[in-house]
Amino acid sequence: MPFLVNRIRLFFGLLLVAGMPFAGNAAWVQKASFGGDARHRCTGFSIGTRGYIGGGHTNSGTLAYFKDYWEYDPATNCWTQIADFGGGYRYHSTAFSIGNYAYVGLGENESGAYENDFWKYIPLINTWAQVAPFPGAERRGACAFTADNLGYVGTGQTEAGYAADFYVYNPATNNWDTIADFAGEARSSAVAFAFNGKGYVGTGHVFGDDRNDFFEYDPATDTWTQKADAGPIARQDATAFVVNGEGYVGTGNNTEGTENFGDFWKYSFESDTWTEAAGFDGQSRRYMVSFVIGNVAYCGTGTNGTNLRDFWAFYPLLGQAENAKPVNPGVFPNPAADFIQTTLFDGESMDQLILADMSGRVVFSETVTAGSVIPLNSVSEGTYLLLMLRQNEIIHTTKLEIKR
Repeated sequence: MPFLVNRIRLFFGLLLVAGMPFAGNAAWVQKASFGGDARHRCTGFSIGTRGYIGGGHTNSGTLAYFKDYWEYDPATNCWTQIADFGGGYRYHSTAFSIGNYAYVGLGENESGAYENDFWKYIPLINTWAQVAPFPGAERRGACAFTADNLGYVGTGQTEAGYAADFYVYNPATNNWDTIADFAGEARSSAVAFAFNGKGYVGTGHVFGDDRNDFFEYDPATDTWTQKADAGPIARQDATAFVVNGEGYVGTGNNTEGTENFGDFWKYSFESDTWTEAAGFDGQSRRYMVSFVIGNVAYCGTGTNGTNLRDFWAFYPLLGQAENAKPVNPGVFPNPAADFIQTTLFDGESMDQLILADMSGRVVFSETVTAGSVIPLNSVSEGTYLLLMLRQNEIIHTTKLEIKR
């Protein structure tokens, strides 16, 4: 009997720990702050399992320009400084990634001149190599996306004003070609991403105003098609990414500079509709940068009048759990070693359990029922996100520690 009582006490104690929610909004988890100084108008990209942020400037209080770049490893939640940008001090530049390389260029230098150079970062040897220059006018605040191993760059602010021209870069030939001009108004500080071989560009600053319009580019026909507006609020200096098959646009500010935004909007490529997503848990801001690794988006830096260096991970699957039915499921033991057992107290069923590492990579997925015992022999020690699903709807999420 004492053994059984102790077992029950242990079960409920572990269940309470397992059921503790994440702090703040469930979809956003704060990570180690960016490794460099606080700044804005910096540039971010990802290559494989690593993310990178660098360049940028500060112009509130102290005027400073940056050429340093930093690598983020989500597995260790650590930043490591890499080689300085090959083009020197630069802010409001543009980047895209293709395969094992990233391409960074354009922007404004410390003397106030706009640039048109482009550089390839080679992580294997931590080196920047100059590639063919951008064929359009020198500019800052351009946007870029990657589709089918080609890089697309356009819009931005030139010495002659805002631009709508667009170009495509082929890394195999180190050559740029002209494509159809962006179909919206000429602009700077727009956002861009790609999905299923097509590019998407929208929001940004036009002459005297901001925008929430959104356009799709089809490389097969070299045409732009206007899509549904990116949420109800016009914005500039926002950030955007695609994760888990959906597009996201958020943060930024208005033309008057009177309001910084912290909202996010989710785009369905299938239905061409926008719905409000989990709002950003950090301070509202403009010029935040983002990149995606696996099924997780990472966002940070920027300014709201104060330059920032905080850094956050966005887990879209956790965000879905906010609308889950109120149940009290869990797993025990937690921490676990060799197995976990599922529990469910509302009398309903569950049908799937997913275990993902902290970079969003799924390491385990199994059809289960309440009371199922799941062996963990094939899962390494560490911290994981555990999700319980019922008919493809998430009913519970928790952190699971595996220790041996």
